[in-house]
Amino acid sequence: MTAGQNSSAPAAPQGHGRRCFGTLILALWLLWLAIYPVGAAAIRFAPIFNDGVVLQCEMAVNVWGSAAPGARVELRLDGRATAAAVADANGRWLAVLPPRGPGGAHTLAAAAGADVARVAEVWFGEVWLASGQSNMVQPLRNSHGGEGRLALALPEIRFVKVPQRTGLPVERELTAEDLAWRPFAPPQNQQIASVAFYFAEQLQQASGRRIGIVQSSYGGTPAQAWTPGWALEARPELQHYAAALREARKAGRSREEWLENAGMLARWKIALTEWEKQGQQGPRPKNPGPPHPGNPWYSQSPTVLYENMIAPIVPFTTRGVIWYQGETNAGKPDEYRVLFPAMIQAWRKSWDRPDWPFFFVQLAAYGARAGDWPGLRAAQAFTRDTLPHTGMAVAIDCGEKDQIHPRAKQPVGERLARLALAQVYGREIVARGPALESAAVGERGISVRFQHVATGLRTADGRDEVPGFEVAGSDGKFRTAQARIRPPDRVELVCNAVASPVTVRYAWADWVEPPVTLQNSAGLPAEPFLKSVPTRSP
Repeated sequence: MTAGQNSSAPAAPQGHGRRCFGTLILALWLLWLAIYPVGAAAIRFAPIFNDGVVLQCEMAVNVWGSAAPGARVELRLDGRATAAAVADANGRWLAVLPPRGPGGAHTLAAAAGADVARVAEVWFGEVWLASGQSNMVQPLRNSHGGEGRLALALPEIRFVKVPQRTGLPVERELTAEDLAWRPFAPPQNQQIASVAFYFAEQLQQASGRRIGIVQSSYGGTPAQAWTPGWALEARPELQHYAAALREARKAGRSREEWLENAGMLARWKIALTEWEKQGQQGPRPKNPGPPHPGNPWYSQSPTVLYENMIAPIVPFTTRGVIWYQGETNAGKPDEYRVLFPAMIQAWRKSWDRPDWPFFFVQLAAYGARAGDWPGLRAAQAFTRDTLPHTGMAVAIDCGEKDQIHPRAKQPVGERLARLALAQVYGREIVARGPALESAAVGERGISVRFQHVATGLRTADGRDEVPGFEVAGSDGKFRTAQARIRPPDRVELVCNAVASPVTVRYAWADWVEPPVTLQNSAGLPAEPFLKSVPTRSP
């Protein structure tokens, strides 16, 4: 017996220490299982809720994510419980934060038991969704004055850019990296659309609040690509789009075959350009024709962009929507009168926001023949006039004859901001340009009266004559009319070439030459119009 050993203590069996250690590990494992059951999903926020996110102030805010099915989720703002939800059978939860004033930065946490997810640097401000096609993609470097803005760092403006994606069914979910929130500062500020930036800049200066822009736009795309399939099915005039999708699903083509089909037209255009550069040597490249109208990997196919670029951010709370699109639908303006309102209403239904403000840009002047641009502008105006809580920023004076992407983006963004300030924020501000009120034949010619003139009509160049007016008789042939302003709200037209005027129109062309100048005292341009005029009684 060695010194210090207690002779009365029984000897420990061999392996006893290892068994005690194993018992401890087993106990800890059972405790872990009690807290985190096998297969339990870690709690997560939806990808758009990441560090630096801007949430809409003064409104109830939707916050959602994933957790174990049936888990109770508690939302905490700066450590204080503010809302709760229970994850459904699919593990999805959605909670609603109560309205909160502007400011930050805050920390937002979602907790399910001991499992916690956090988002840092959370701000409350004014959030807007910016969507559409290429003129809502064009970056600041392609706009007048944009280069100077690119050198700035404006932390009051933050944005997230939804990746441009196609493919049905959707291949993968977006990640927080895909939807990272960025402050407006070099070099990432080159990614925000110039129209969205100028809108945000104007809104920030007017409100003093932090502005968040969620940009989801894709060049060369039609409205049907941004419309959910169920909304296309609901309108007889649009059901052919839904039928194209069904036909594509039945075709049995592989992803690679669809990608080949989607890219053949773009490759042909490249080959044609090269052929023309080479002096048209050799045979002209053969036009393969358009891709299949329901190709799930083609950006112009019905509903493909809604599913890939809009559905993943539903129902992120924003104050409203700004939209610049229509060029790709210019060939079917009558259909657009149905399609565009249907798309807006479908988005409102998806977000459960029947009065969601939706402001859009009427197409600018453009000289290359590409459909019926006057008709498309009229369809846009029809949407504004028939669908509540919408507004239209006129851009007829911002176009370029040979450029479908005009560089005058600042006036467009600022006009959208004017609509928002007037219709959403209740500011006393002139938000619309002159619009036709009436037209009648008088002693001196045709008298055209305008509404929304502010303190009166004027021309942008200060000249007396107003270009852009035309008159037609019963033969339907339009001839240029001499036009002069008769303050405060009338323009008087004289056209000696038309003895009995039947129709009058203003700025009713793809490209207006000379450029239009009629505006109100706030500098907002007059809207294009086409109007029958009552003949004067003998």
